[in-house]
Amino acid sequence: MRIRFLIPLLLICCLACNTEKEEKSDLSDRGTVAEITFDKTRWRANEGPDYPYRAQMLNDLVYNDTLRALNKDEILELLGEPDRSNEGHLYYMITQKRLGFWPLHTKTLVIKLSDDNSIDWIKIHE
Repeated sequence: MRIRFLIPLLLICCLACNTEKEEKSDLSDRGTVAEITFDKTRWRANEGPDYPYRAQMLNDLVYNDTLRALNKDEILELLGEPDRSNEGHLYYMITQKRLGFWPLHTKTLVIKLSDDNSIDWIKIHE
């Protein structure tokens, strides 16, 4: 008899919990990021460990042919210092979801440089 009351009560408690956070204003109703053209100042802008405009500029940057013609020094001038670099790879963090200070999911722009410091390839790592 008690189980009949406990199961609906438990179900109501679980459904009443709102675990989803409110999405940022840069997201449209479909959950996709509203795209904007690349802007050097906005790309470098950060709010603590986050970069609020990078996700919006990512497609414009990745599919831009002029970026692929740049060398390492010109890339650093345009994009700024990478968040990390390792063995000819430049890593720029785009977004990161965290639980407290632990990262759960990170989206990163990776630029691989060839031996002559020109761009070999550009990829998005998730």
